Amino acid sequence: MTDEGKRKRKRRSRRWKNRQRKRMPINVAASFITTLSMYCGIASIFASIRLEYELAAYWILGAIVCDTLDGTVARLTNSVSEFGKELDSLSDVVSFGVAPAVLMYNAYLLEGRVTGSELSPIAGLLTILYVIFGALRLARYNVFQADRQDVFVGLPIPAAAGTIASFVLFSNYFELQVALWVMSPVVFILSFLMVSTVRYPKKSMSVFMLAPRKGFQLLVLFVVGIAVFHYALEYSPSIVLFPLGVTYVLFGVTNETVAFVTRKGPISAGDVTVSKSSQGETP
Repeated sequence: MTDEGKRKRKRRSRRWKNRQRKRMPINVAASFITTLSMYCGIASIFASIRLEYELAAYWILGAIVCDTLDGTVARLTNSVSEFGKELDSLSDVVSFGVAPAVLMYNAYLLEGRVTGSELSPIAGLLTILYVIFGALRLARYNVFQADRQDVFVGLPIPAAAGTIASFVLFSNYFELQVALWVMSPVVFILSFLMVSTVRYPKKSMSVFMLAPRKGFQLLVLFVVGIAVFHYALEYSPSIVLFPLGVTYVLFGVTNETVAFVTRKGPISAGDVTVSKSSQGETP
């Protein structure tokens, strides 16, 4: 084939790829919910700037709800698209990266300027670290781990953002004066876990429900959890949300610690064993 023929073939291939991109489907419903999630993140940033920290935290929690719904809608309609994935990642950077960073910076790390005490230079460093590590975690997931159905490698950024938002609500409810030396380790640990190889369950409910070894004990635990949850809601959701977030964060750390100590593979959520004959495939 001559050089001219090769160039024509490349041009035809390029035009074909461009046409294919234009024909890629866009799930309008899921993308709209993703856009709402981004809006919640922007609204949280505005609330943090106005020093309305509790409202900012609730906006982040609203973004988490939207982030859960958009994926569910896309799967139910069987229309997961590359456009939706990219938009979701960009939304996550705003809602679960920048918004929590602004919230914790204003609420806990910047308070020194208001009270007249010295502002530690570590405040800005921790905020930048959280956002960059969150973006790195999203990029790693999109490139290397998007097809994994069993676990998340690294703490999901919505979980990190939810932990920070629920911590703000929890501390405000009990009127706790959170010092910089208390908040700094929390932010650093969450940032590190996002880029770590600690594994977290991806489909938590399905894993818990599929033939657990101790099904009755697990059911009793759920009933107790429901009672505690109802009792706490009688006072404020702030009492419940932070312990739930900490439980999820510690689950992965405990899982990896047990795996390291026992020199075995990570235990599955709920101590689940699923056989090939019952499911047709391994998890």
